[in-house]
Amino acid sequence: MTSQIKELPEAIACSGISVRTTNNAEISHDTAKLGRLWQKFYQNHVKQLSEGEDIYGIFHNYESDDLVGAFDVVASWKVDSEQEQQSAGNLVTVNIPAGKYLVFSEQGRMPNTVMNAWEKAWTYFNDPSCEHTRTYNVDFEQYVGGNLEFGQVDLYIGIE
Repeated sequence: MTSQIKELPEAIACSGISVRTTNNAEISHDTAKLGRLWQKFYQNHVKQLSEGEDIYGIFHNYESDDLVGAFDVVASWKVDSEQEQQSAGNLVTVNIPAGKYLVFSEQGRMPNTVMNAWEKAWTYFNDPSCEHTRTYNVDFEQYVGGNLEFGQVDLYIGIE
């Protein structure tokens, strides 16, 4: 695992499908929503993307922190023009804001790889000697090359 600070110079607009959940709900198969969100995204939207196009999992509208409270997750892709955003229909469009992020990168088979990245991020931020503070504004997963089965994920955690 590698982590580094990256400054995102400008906002990234993304369109996709969304659910609201909590980390507590994701523990149980009966209440988990993220697996179904990604399955629906894979079945209904991936085939419309260009081959090798990055896919984004965006976490925003945090009620509080990662231990309690709900948040929205958007399975999405980058859109460039206002026309693309407006033609999204029943999709939601979210802006990933410019700013400072701590990035955790992992490679391997999904979803274990992305779960490992989140586990390392939580461990890092819950360490009493952690030198960064999460903003709980927007965090996101970038699936490099658009591979949701095996590949690289970069987990961007917004920091002050």
